[in-house]
Formats: sequence, structure tokens, C-alpha cells
Amino acid sequence: MYRTLENTIVLITTFPENLRPFTDREIPAAMERIAHHKYFPAIAHLIFPDISPEEARKRMLLAVTIEDFQLEWMYAFNRRVIDQTIDNFTYTISPNIKHNTGYLFVSNHRDIILDSSLLQMVLVDSGFPTSMITYGDNLVINELAEDLARSNKMFKVVRQGNKRDLFNNSKILSQFMRTCVQQGHSCWIAQRNGRTKDGKDQTAQALVKMMAMSGNRKDPVKNYAELNIVPVAISYEYEPCDFLKTRELFMALQSDTPPVKQDGEDLLSIITGITQWKGNVHIHMGDPITAEELNQSPTKDDANGMAAHVCTLIDNSIAQGYKIYPTNRIAYDLLYKPDSNTTTYTQDEKAAFMEHLDKLRTGNVPLIPNTSLAAAIPFDKDFPGGHIEAAFQQQNQYLQKYFDVIKEIFLGIYANPLVH
Repeated sequence: MYRTLENTIVLITTFPENLRPFTDREIPAAMERIAHHKYFPAIAHLIFPDISPEEARKRMLLAVTIEDFQLEWMYAFNRRVIDQTIDNFTYTISPNIKHNTGYLFVSNHRDIILDSSLLQMVLVDSGFPTSMITYGDNLVINELAEDLARSNKMFKVVRQGNKRDLFNNSKILSQFMRTCVQQGHSCWIAQRNGRTKDGKDQTAQALVKMMAMSGNRKDPVKNYAELNIVPVAISYEYEPCDFLKTRELFMALQSDTPPVKQDGEDLLSIITGITQWKGNVHIHMGDPITAEELNQSPTKDDANGMAAHVCTLIDNSIAQGYKIYPTNRIAYDLLYKPDSNTTTYTQDEKAAFMEHLDKLRTGNVPLIPNTSLAAAIPFDKDFPGGHIEAAFQQQNQYLQKYFDVIKEIFLGIYANPLVH
């Protein structure tokens, strides 16, 4: 059964109002705003395609707590994504994950929305409360997005500003996560800023050092042990936004400076990730990192050395929990063993992957699939994203000229988890 904790309001309201999730008391007003937003009918149709906008609006207004919103709307959203874009969704949870305990879930990051969203479904189905979720302020594109995020126990991470502002906001985030864990709540955060695009899941040392900002700096082992860090690995058979990631990696090779995102590019990635076919998906929640493991650091008294040790513990756990699919083995063989006669995948599995790869060669890259799920997404002048897709399609002819390079990048995305 889903359960809530009595001290949620006390926990949340101690943090800045512009960053924190809503409390239950703020949910009715948020539901009112969401239900009367011009995009609500499209969102409702995306989740509940068989009911009218009027019925959906009434259902939205019945949600008066965070639990109501998450179980009625977010759970149904996940169910719809699974039914429409996933063959089999599976998960494993370490037996050392206990009820009535707060954890800091540190996850590899492959999809902007689904990594954390699907984990919430695993928690609910396993009888755990949902976790708080951190998200970048770059994803707040309008008031509707902010209302949806804050109603879903999401805490905003500030990524823009001067060094002082970023430092102060890092301290706030660190304290929020530690307070969550101390008061019996769990919190999700990605192992790095931005998604892994090349298939190499590596925890950012800066992120781990941020976690320690709110603890006892004189006792690094206790500092990190108090966070109850649980590495989480999410594995997609077909990588969300694989064509977009390939394009971005290729464009980065063409310039000495990082490419600047266009307006609407994050939104396009969100929509593509949600609607793209993903095959099989697996989530693995590993063992909590223990004080004994932390004590094994050869540099316990050095902040950088200890952070590096924590990164290694997280990375090793994620690598061990990552589920290797035939797509990973096929890509590995194509890159490193082209003459291999392996028996680890079928010819049908290889043919399906090659057909997917061939879309890059022909330029037939449907960034947003032509499906009923994708058809529910509204595109107009106030909802950026559609014009970005058109711009990307115009680049296809240019990209085709460098298909050998493009192919190697694409295969690397799938092969690198196996290399790791």
C-alpha cells in the first residue's frame, strides 16, 4: 500500500517556496490551475484517451492531496507509456531496502522524464512511498510544467546564475536531500547533470561533493553514510532519443565549443523519450552503500579522494545492476567483432536492430513517432518543439554524408554499457 508521512509539510515548507514541491494544502489550487489550462485537454487525452475533457477535468479536481494526484494521474501516465512504448517492464529491488526508511536514490540518467517517473511506479507497486525528485530549472518551460512538477514531489535544481548563486543553491539542495532522508523520505537524483548520451554511466564527482555540503565535513564516512545512498540502474533495450543523442554527439565533434541548445530542444527530447519505442526496460535498485564500504577509501581524510571513492561505489553498483540486452551485444559485435557468429542474440533481434540503424543511413529519422500517443501532444506557436523537429530533419542530408562517423557514434551508445 502507498503511504504518506505526517511530517511532509514541515519538511517542505522549510525550503524556498520557488524551489520546493507543493504541500497537500497547495494541491487543490494547483489542480484548479492545471484543469483550466489550455493544454489540459491534450494532457488528459495523453493519459486517459477514452474519457472526455469534461470528465477528465472533474477527475483532476477530485485530487486534493499529492497522493491523489500521483496515484490517479502519474501512475496512469506511466501505465500508458508502458502499454504503448515498452514490451516488458521489469524491476529488481535489493532485499536490503527497508520500509519506513529514507534513501537517496542515485540513478544513471538516460531519459529526462522516464528514469525517475518509472522508478516511482516501482516504489508504489512494491509498497513504498514515492520519492522526492530533483529536476533542472531548464525544464520549467511554463506555469503548467511547474504546477505538474511541484504536484509530483519535485524539487527544482538551479543550474543558471553566477557562481555565488549556484553555490548557495547547491547548499540548499544538499540540505533538502539530507533532511528528506533523516525524516524518513526518499529522494531521487541523477548521477550527473544532463543525460548520459554516449552510454557511459559515470557519476559526477561535483555531484557527490555537493551531497556532503550539508553534513559533517570532519567525518566523511558518517557524512555519506547518513544519506543511505542507493545506486539505481535503469536499462533500455532501445535507448530513448538515440537518434537525437547521436546527432548531438556528432555536432559536438564538429566544434571546439559545446553546441548551444535551441529553444524547445529539451521539450523535444522529453516528447521523443516518452513516445519512442523502447522495447524492454529494467530497473535495478541496488544495495545501500554502507559505512564499511565507505571506510575502504584509501583517502578518507581528503574530500576529493573520498568523493572519488563514493563515485566508484555508485558506478560499480550501477554497472552490476545494468541489464545487458541483445541490442548492446549486437552493437558491440558490429563495432569490435564484425565477423562474430555469436549465439547471444537471434537473427530476428539483429535484423530489428539493423532496421533501426538503417533509418540513420536513409535519413528516415522519425524523432517523434507517428503513434496515437504522440498524436496527443499539442504543437503550436506557444508549445515549442515542432519547429525544432523540422530543423533537425533538414540536417538529415548533411548528416548522411558522414554516415560512417554517425554509425560509429550510434553503435557506441549501445555498446558502451557492455564495455563498462
